Amino acid sequence: MKKIFATLIALSMSFALNSQALTIDLSPNAQQLQLGDNLTLDVKVSDLADAAAPSLGVYDLNLMFDATRLSISQIVWGDAVKGNQLDLNSFGSLQMSDASNSGILNLFELSFDDVWSLDNLQAGNFSLFSVIFSTIATGPAEFTLGVNALGDANGNDLLADSIGTSKVMITDVSVPEPAASFLFLIGLIALGFARVRMQE
Repeated sequence: MKKIFATLIALSMSFALNSQALTIDLSPNAQQLQLGDNLTLDVKVSDLADAAAPSLGVYDLNLMFDATRLSISQIVWGDAVKGNQLDLNSFGSLQMSDASNSGILNLFELSFDDVWSLDNLQAGNFSLFSVIFSTIATGPAEFTLGVNALGDANGNDLLADSIGTSKVMITDVSVPEPAASFLFLIGLIALGFARVRMQE
């Protein structure tokens, strides 16, 4: 009887932990960019249940990037389509960002919404924020994410069982080569000028 009871407790704890595990992905809007282009990197959370507990109430993340190839232009909080899922009642949320360490962008957001709203209205997957970068040098640029804290609507810890990484390639601006017909036309004009000079 004790073994069965212990097994049931272990299974229920395992289920509880798995139900709170989520995935965070890094999603760039392009894999290949040219020097001078802007890159939008979406940081997305998934594997939460739609309109059910646990919901996400707070996060503290470090986004690591190559500061020799990319420069931060702008931070856009929330999801472009679903809105800010940590601000469902339009009360606002506490948002802080810190880029004082080269190549590390810290982003923190705490929802002011009540537990019921977060648990019953929040989507199961959405963008936490988007970072817009300017490309400043050529070569590969990699992104990684560090999780300092994730919490549900009640302030309990959430686990991230999968944290994505991403890489983009920045190339020189390509200068289009002149078309063959354009070169042929220039050659004909040069021959015409040469012939006129010979006749003079």
